[in-house]
Order: sequence, then structure tokens, then C-alpha cells
Amino acid sequence: MTGRKRLALALIGTLLVTAGAHGYLARNYVVIAPGPAENLSGMVSVEGGVRDAKGAFLLTAVTSHPAGILSPIVAGMSPVVDLVPRGREIPPGMDMKRYLKIMESMMRESELVAGAVALRKLGYRVHVEAVVKIEEVLKGGPSVGLLQEGDVIVAVDGRPVKTADEAVKRIGERRPGAQVDLSVRRGTRVESFTIRTVPHPEDRTRAAVGILVSPSITHELPVRVSINPHEIKGSSAGLMFALEILDQLDPRDLTSGQVIAGTGTISLDGVVGPIGGVKQKVACAERAGARYFLVPSENEYAARMAATTMKVMPVDDIDAALRALDEIARRKNGTPGE
Repeated sequence: MTGRKRLALALIGTLLVTAGAHGYLARNYVVIAPGPAENLSGMVSVEGGVRDAKGAFLLTAVTSHPAGILSPIVAGMSPVVDLVPRGREIPPGMDMKRYLKIMESMMRESELVAGAVALRKLGYRVHVEAVVKIEEVLKGGPSVGLLQEGDVIVAVDGRPVKTADEAVKRIGERRPGAQVDLSVRRGTRVESFTIRTVPHPEDRTRAAVGILVSPSITHELPVRVSINPHEIKGSSAGLMFALEILDQLDPRDLTSGQVIAGTGTISLDGVVGPIGGVKQKVACAERAGARYFLVPSENEYAARMAATTMKVMPVDDIDAALRALDEIARRKNGTPGE
């Protein structure tokens, strides 16, 4: 065999190995990195509202894409890029199109709930009805043989739930391995099931029951609120949507002229819930020049570890978020209590 042929065979072998490694990574791993930081005044429009903030509320997001041959190197070199198993982001066996549809419905829920919470804070009467529908029972999970696709979760441990985020948060509050009682409406009957939880794929310290849920909401808002989330999906924008809606209807500038980023789900009672991708969201907020970062209390530690220039402000509900904005205003004005 000539040297030229040996070289050609070596190159072919290298290419095949590279292609095989790339294919393996693309099938089994996902890259999570900082996404865009969007000025919410360009995403939210409120009937009768005024976009007069001298500062800005920023919505933070992450990006995700299938891993490639260089992804392990990039993730190893960057503190804000993660290489995670695909099953942590997309349930095994689920079609990407269906997964994105569920994420879009979660975003729609966060928009409607944010509008309801903000308008109620301003004294409006708001009518919202929501149900939590099971979209899929994940194979190999603890709910197989008990829960069914199409079931509607009406209560967790006897406490009524109205939104998908609320149901997920209630289940996730317990220690993985502990039992949870779920009441579901199946057809015309309400049935109860006791299920042993497992670690949540995105956060091993939280509990899950191996189901995917989506919201179904009917609403009557007295003020028209339009939100264009662009390409962002999921439920973690609820808190910041609510603050932007309030800002456009409040004669005060709730930003106090500052650039304020944040994240967090929000439920109909105004409670702020935890999210994923905290360090990536902190990174994109700092890159966009934010000085403050509002974060669910459950994510405070991760946010503080990631922040280098911003002040991290943990909040538990919409009232705590408004108090944080008051503190920012005092800091700017140099008044007592800062």
C-alpha cells in the first residue's frame, strides 16, 4: 500500500470517528447557554398604558441546541455554558414538535396569569379559570399505570391547584422519594392517587412524578394586554411580564431609571416560583448592562454565585418584587433605608 493510500485511509477513519462522535453527542446531549435579554417595553402592549420608563425591565432567557463535536470543550472552558443529557431538557421519546407546543402553551399561561396578577394589583376585577391537563405520562416514571393522558389535576395533597406552574411547584416542594397525593378529574369523576416521587430531571433536589402538564385557561381581562414573546418559550417570564404591565399602567416609573433584569414564574395568587438556567440568565443580564436582578428565592444562591456586577434581589411574590423596586428607588435617591 502506498503512503498516499495509507494517508487517505487514515483521513477517512478520522472523519468516520468524528462523524460518529458528533452524531452521538447530537442525539444524547444538549448545550445550554446564555440567551437574549429582551427589553420588555418592546414585547408588551397594554391598552391605555404608557411606555414612559426611563430605565428598562429586561426579560432573560437561555438558548439550547443539540451538542456537537466541540461542545464538551466549549462547556469545559465557559462557566456559563452547560452540556447536559438530552433527557434533562426533553423527555425521552418525546417528539420535539410536541415538546415545543407544550412550552408555547406554558408561555401563553404565563402571559395570561401575569396580566391577571398585575390588573388585580391595580384594583381591577379579573375573571380567570384554569385547569391543569396531563399531556403525557413519561415511560418508566412513577405515574405509569396510575395517571392518564387527558387527566386534569385538581389538587395536590388536598390543596386545589389552578395553573400548571402551581401544580409543578407543589409537587417539587417535597423531598424526592416522598409520596404525594394527586386528585385528578377523569371524565366526570374525580379520582385520587398516591404516587412516590422521583428526582426532577432538571433539578435533582426537587421532586417530580414523571408527567408533562399544560395549561388550559379561559379569561376575561378588563384591559387588553398583548404580549409578543418572540421566540422565547416556557413559563419563566411571568414575573417580569407582570412588572412591565404594572409599569405601563402606573404613573410612576417603576424602574426608577435603572436597567432591571429578572426571571421567575408567577401564579394567580402572585407567588413567584423557581426556574432553570439561572446562571445563564444572570450572564445574559449582565451582558445587557442590568444593575439589578430579581430572582425567585429558591434560585437565590445560584444567582449570587453567577453574578459579578449585578445586585441579586430574591423575591417570593409580586409584593416582594414591588418592595424590591422601592428599595432600588431609595438607593438611587440616596434616601434612608437603602
